Amino acid sequence: MIAWEAVRRIAVTLARRTEPSAADSGAGAFDYPDAVSRSLAPLTEFTGIELPEEAGRRLRVADRSEWIDFNIQGFGRLMEPLAQRASAGANGVTWAFGAATLTTQIGLLLGFLSARVLGQYDTGPVPLDGAPGSEERGPGEVFFLDGNIVAAAGRIGVPVDGLRLWIVLHEMTHALQFEGYPWLRDHLGTMLEDLVTPLADRLGLREAVRRLAEAIQGGGQNVQRLLLNGSQREAFDQMQATMSVIEGYSDYVMHNVGRTIVPDYDHLSRRMSQSRMQRSPLETLVFRISGLDAKLEQYRLGEEFASAVVSRQGMSGLNRVWTRPETLPSLAEVRDPGLWMTRMERL
Repeated sequence: MIAWEAVRRIAVTLARRTEPSAADSGAGAFDYPDAVSRSLAPLTEFTGIELPEEAGRRLRVADRSEWIDFNIQGFGRLMEPLAQRASAGANGVTWAFGAATLTTQIGLLLGFLSARVLGQYDTGPVPLDGAPGSEERGPGEVFFLDGNIVAAAGRIGVPVDGLRLWIVLHEMTHALQFEGYPWLRDHLGTMLEDLVTPLADRLGLREAVRRLAEAIQGGGQNVQRLLLNGSQREAFDQMQATMSVIEGYSDYVMHNVGRTIVPDYDHLSRRMSQSRMQRSPLETLVFRISGLDAKLEQYRLGEEFASAVVSRQGMSGLNRVWTRPETLPSLAEVRDPGLWMTRMERL
């Protein structure tokens, strides 16, 4: 239903308008594999999480087109089955309207994001619809968009190698979570399926496409309109809580370890934080309508949760969030960590 080749053309055309050339970016001047190896020991020492053997971890220094191609695969795995189920019985006009709408929205979103993403840790396909779990999976895939990193370093006025190491550290904190606790990836798939499957079963194509398009445009603000009943709203809240903990835990660990291995870490982090607040009018608009500001709020809430728990129970206490799905905090517990700590005392 979705014209993925057209999605790619839209995204790549938008991305290439401002992409620096390989010569300008200084690509290849930084040893990412060495930086990844150097980051793992202090991360393990601080968190107490022993990662599995890292052989097989794929590191990719990518340009924007490569990143777009990779993420189109992820969008397709999520949205195509939903769109096909919802399109059953739809007439030609409705089918064409839905395809064109989603194709354009996804292309524009990926094109915009490709110019802003600096790094990405990917766990591999999130299992949906009863797909096998991840017990036998190896390390994930790590992307570094070096051209974007170089451009960002110049824009915010920080040393480029310092920012490169900062991004390496950020992505490898996610490796701690998903490689140290493989059940987490499968659990995210279950929550995602609980959110999206009822759309195809209960809505016609035109209504499903309209709501999907609104969700893509409106992000966290409009995604509630996708939810049809109380159980789905609960699933959405739990997904928000889980993502807050994933991102907040990562930031908490990164800030503490980063000060020991990244030169002028505090200055670099302040500049990165300030750059998030000093967007152009266009960026402000896109962040608002895409819901990306909700992701920044997840970082803040999750890091406050992590800090509060560690101050009372240490890293071993915080690591209890990764024991099993039942020990993940609810959204109310993320906002009030004392509730989660009290509940853990009863387990």
